[in-house]
Amino acid sequence: VYPMKLLQIFRKIKNESITVELKTGVSVQGILIEIDKNMNLYLKNVKRTSKREHSVFISEISIRGSSIRYIILPVWLNIETLLLS
Repeated sequence: VYPMKLLQIFRKIKNESITVELKTGVSVQGILIEIDKNMNLYLKNVKRTSKREHSVFISEISIRGSSIRYIILPVWLNIETLLLS
C-alpha cells in the first residue's frame, strides 16, 4: 500500500523541482518528468554536483531508484494533504 501511495505523491509533483542525493554522495537537482514503479526518476534541466568536481548541467537524466539515498521535495508541498487524497 505505501509504495503505491509514494508513487502517487511523486506523480502529483511532476514538472516540479526536486533534489536527489545519490548513495555515491552526488547531488542532482532538476525538474521531475516521470517516475516509474521501480522508483526510477527522469529529470530535465539538471544540475549535477559532487564534492570533488564542479557542477555540471545536463538537459535530461535518468536515475535508477536503487541508487537514491534520499529525495528533497518542494518546500510548498503539503505531504499530509497528498497522503489523504
